[in-house]
Amino acid sequence: METRDILIIDDDKDLTTSLQAILEAHNFKVDTANDAETGMGKLKSRKPDLLILDVMMASDLEGHKLAHTIKRDPENKDLPILVITGMLDTMGVNIRDAFEDIKDLPFVSMMDKPFETEELLSALEQLMAGSPEA
Repeated sequence: METRDILIIDDDKDLTTSLQAILEAHNFKVDTANDAETGMGKLKSRKPDLLILDVMMASDLEGHKLAHTIKRDPENKDLPILVITGMLDTMGVNIRDAFEDIKDLPFVSMMDKPFETEELLSALEQLMAGSPEA
């Protein structure tokens, strides 16, 4: 089985550490970044097979802006991105709706935190197989 390379950009160090352990146990090669700037540097230095990106990091829109920046780059326009968010429902407002335009980007899917390992692995497989609907 071919090892696939994943980059995780999320400001939650505990989450990136646990996701890295889970994914490495499932034969993925994983690198992490805890802010957008570091993540973009790692993305430019080596192209992963897939990116896992948090929506809300240092600012509420940091991950949102980063997803759009990455997709505007011709070298990354086909990079599958799994956007994750822990803000599904805040104060009775479905936050996911506010970020729905991310799903309109090619090869981008969204997943709400928390999620089960099987749900994550299924979403990753679907994205890497070319299906943006995870």
